[in-house]
Amino acid sequence: MYFIILVYKNGFGKYIEGVGTDMITQYIWEGVSILNRSILVGSIIYLIILIGLYLTKKRRKFEIKQIIPEILLNVYTIVLLRITGIIGIKFYFDYIMSGFYNLNLIPFRDVSIMMVFLNFLLFILYGVLLPCIFKKLIYSWKKVFIIGFITSLSIEVLQSFGGRFAEIDDVLMNSIGTLVGFMVYTHITNNILRHENLIKGCDPSV
Repeated sequence: MYFIILVYKNGFGKYIEGVGTDMITQYIWEGVSILNRSILVGSIIYLIILIGLYLTKKRRKFEIKQIIPEILLNVYTIVLLRITGIIGIKFYFDYIMSGFYNLNLIPFRDVSIMMVFLNFLLFILYGVLLPCIFKKLIYSWKKVFIIGFITSLSIEVLQSFGGRFAEIDDVLMNSIGTLVGFMVYTHITNNILRHENLIKGCDPSV
């Protein structure tokens, strides 16, 4: 996560050119700072949401196995919005009017392999957390894929309104990353369930 933050915040070319120890150290500390602030903000937002749910009696039961992934999703969302520039983005009227002209609809044109790979990695955790929190999504990879697609597309469109280029290959790789994260989660949970069933089957007391 630190490396992805560094690359998105400073640009990959800038990152590899900064061979000086001082510059690399500066980038590392900047990445750590972004992550630390995101953990703090994400945790505070989650606490406010929990208090609201409790006061409105929409949730009375709190379990660690449910709280941890929910906190992670909040922190992940803050990190995602920070490194993609959505937090702090400035919208100007001329940018908004020409927003879709900043949208590149030709996939994988003039793009580095590293950035394609990082866009893939960036949404894997998203694909893991969605079915972990929203259990009904376990049975629908299509819904998870669509959620990942819409999330990524929304980010790209907002970036174009802020004067930045929105790339369709970012949307594609983010969506694929979400789907792979979903597959990783379902594979792990299925193996755990299979292992538990085998143990129960071998237990003479069952």
